[in-house]
Amino acid sequence: MTKVGTILEEFFSPFSSETLWVMQEADDYTDRVRKWGPVIDAVARIKGNLFTFCPQWATNYVANPDWEPSMTDSPKPGAHREFVAHPPGTEPEVCKAAFIIFAKSKAAGMLPYIGPMIREEQTDALYTCSIGSFNIYTTGDVDCANKSATLSFWMYNSMSKGSFGRFAKEPVFKLCGMKSQYMWWHWVENVEWSSGMIKDVPILPALGGW
Repeated sequence: MTKVGTILEEFFSPFSSETLWVMQEADDYTDRVRKWGPVIDAVARIKGNLFTFCPQWATNYVANPDWEPSMTDSPKPGAHREFVAHPPGTEPEVCKAAFIIFAKSKAAGMLPYIGPMIREEQTDALYTCSIGSFNIYTTGDVDCANKSATLSFWMYNSMSKGSFGRFAKEPVFKLCGMKSQYMWWHWVENVEWSSGMIKDVPILPALGGW
């Protein structure tokens, strides 16, 4: 399971290096972003676009099995792009406050044992503010005749020095490497709109045995 603290430690390390983070559907971080309001709203807009422009999706937004996530800011080829800029809760001030909570809890956990163990505190705000602006690239196996589709979502963000705004220049961060961290989250959803409204269809687990 990917923890945002692990990504931040790589980002702020004096020996920071550019790193690719790929988080699949079962990852804790993916589960968190799917429950985040700006992502929920963006996914709803994507599904609404599919409902309105199904033939365009069936022709243009088809998955490429050879594509793999990489350390790049270039758009995912052949995918519908939904960009969300600076959603509420990702302001540098919010992220600074959330990072201070994390840093203090981490420092306290390194002290000699004098009582109950202190766990690192990685708040929900830390997980979401570390994303900031993001893209969701979507492709689908679309059946317009039967009004159904399986959608593959790839959400992307790069954490860079600019993500922390003016706070990145503060003395406390002087020795930090702040090399870009490239983050991808992936999940799949089934939808159908035979009733005239688009709705989710549960994805059944694969059957095993005979």
